[in-house]
Formats: sequence, C-alpha cells, structure tokens
Amino acid sequence: MQSVWWLYLLVFAFGYLTCKTFYFFNSMRLSLVLLKLSHSLSLYVIVRGIESLEYAKNIRVIEMKEIGESDRNIEAFVLNFEDEVKLYKDKAIREIVTMHPKIFQDVIDYNDWPSAMLFLNSEGREYIRKFTQDV
Repeated sequence: MQSVWWLYLLVFAFGYLTCKTFYFFNSMRLSLVLLKLSHSLSLYVIVRGIESLEYAKNIRVIEMKEIGESDRNIEAFVLNFEDEVKLYKDKAIREIVTMHPKIFQDVIDYNDWPSAMLFLNSEGREYIRKFTQDV
C-alpha cells in the first residue's frame, strides 16, 4: 500500500518538472522573438533617422548653392557629413551588439552596418509589418 504513495509522488514530480520545462522553453522562445523585434525596430528607427539626415543634407547643399558657396566648401561639407553618418552607423551597431550579454551574442545576426541592413531586409520587414499593422 505504501508503494502507491511513492508512485503518486513521482507522477506529481514528473508533471511539475515537465510543466516547468515547457514554461522555460516557451519563455526562451518569447524572449528571442522580443529580442529580434527590438533589433528590427531599433535598426528601423536608425535607418529612418539617417534618411532624415540625408534630406537635411540635400536641403543644406541646395541652400549653399543658392547663397553662392564655393564648390570646394560644398564638397567639404558633404564629405564631413558622410564621415559623421558613417561614424554614427558604426557606433550604433557596435552599441547594439555590445549591450547584450554573452549568452545572446550568438542570436545577433549582424556585427556591422551592411550585415545589419541584410538582417533588416530579410527578417526585419516581417516584424515591422506586424508592429505597424492597424489592429
């Protein structure tokens, strides 16, 4: 009769551990989905910001031509602007990659600007489309 109680205890323990295991795997899957979503959204915001900077640069070049700035000054402005944007891109990607703990380093699919844009074009579009859909 006492062996039945051990069986009940073992079934309970197995059920409890199974439930915790499935909860753990479900939590990990959700955290990875959220991590990919946050990467996609942050890259999307960075790209939109750089797009706005490009519009501002073009407007400034037009204004410089209208007020009669020399071609050398305009070219220097454009080169300085492009260098600043390149530094911004590199620093933004470096900050995104380095702020994650080592356990998530393998999940990040990019480590520079071109690979980040490939990630955004391949996987990021679906996340952003889901995020920006009207509910």
